[in-house]
Amino acid sequence: MLSCIENPQMDAQCYLLATIFVNMLQVNGKCMGVRLLKVLIILGSIAMNSFKQGLLNPKEFVKSVSLDENSQQEMYNTISSWFHVIVGGTNDVANSTMLDAINEIKKTNLYRHRVKKACKDALSRYEVFDKANMADMRSEEHDRRQLYMDFLDSVNERLKPHIFILRQSIKRVLDRNKIADSELKSHILTAYEMINYSVELFDKFFKAWPPCPPINLVKTFEKARLHPVRQAWQIVEDTICDDCRGIDLNKDKDCRLAFDIIETKLISEQNLQASSEEALSLNPKEKLVADKAILQYDRQEHNKMVLSEAQVAYLKENYLTKTNRELADTIGCGLTKLREFAKELGLTKKQIA
Repeated sequence: MLSCIENPQMDAQCYLLATIFVNMLQVNGKCMGVRLLKVLIILGSIAMNSFKQGLLNPKEFVKSVSLDENSQQEMYNTISSWFHVIVGGTNDVANSTMLDAINEIKKTNLYRHRVKKACKDALSRYEVFDKANMADMRSEEHDRRQLYMDFLDSVNERLKPHIFILRQSIKRVLDRNKIADSELKSHILTAYEMINYSVELFDKFFKAWPPCPPINLVKTFEKARLHPVRQAWQIVEDTICDDCRGIDLNKDKDCRLAFDIIETKLISEQNLQASSEEALSLNPKEKLVADKAILQYDRQEHNKMVLSEAQVAYLKENYLTKTNRELADTIGCGLTKLREFAKELGLTKKQIA
């Protein structure tokens, strides 16, 4: 099997929109609060200022912001939110790769008996995680399942070309070793590599973060560790790819490079930002929530406050029908600043607030 990059670090120089998106996702039925947003913003500013755009690992982050015992809940929320984005996204990619492989198996006469049972076991075991993961996106106050699903879809689409390259690299290795049915077997082996990586990433993720007593983080999120899925898929691989044993994919530079690129894409802040932006663009109401957070942050930091395209559209559409207070609350500014924005946009009406 392919091994993970040694000691990979998750980039901590996070773009503001990506951190706000993470903040918006609900964890354990609770919506992340404003304080968590501030912590995530601090995380990005530290990496850019103190560490001069270097990589800041989680332990350095905790030391830098001097979190005390009173901030344990805050730390738990931070870890939980990043978990849903990074580990949750990786698990979803692994599941998609497995589904593709199962569809290929179904095209043959191999989808029966032991293989069929193992495939169904793998899917049902993944569903245990998936249900728990999606349940965290819903509470009495909010339902952000669609936002999260759109994010996961975006992550999957961005990884598809790289998964394809990995599979083709594996197929070439099989062909060089004169393995029969290399097309099918490349799908099965690729699925195993992604499932195995998701388990390794889970372990690395919680090893990187400091303890958060009295919470046992690994136990809390253990449903996301896809070891049971890996066990079931191992049966599929052993049954169909028995003649592939002894082939070391790590020795093939193309497989190694393709896998390293996938790992980098899954944990990079650039890709998190891009997928966050895409998901928010498909959910206008959530986009306004994110834009409001950005505007309030700029206000707090005494930066120039600039409306987003979504906020401009909202003002133009609702300026005549909503009170100034309602508009200001939605946008995230004060009444005086709202009037300035309205003047800049050429919006006029009789003041009703």
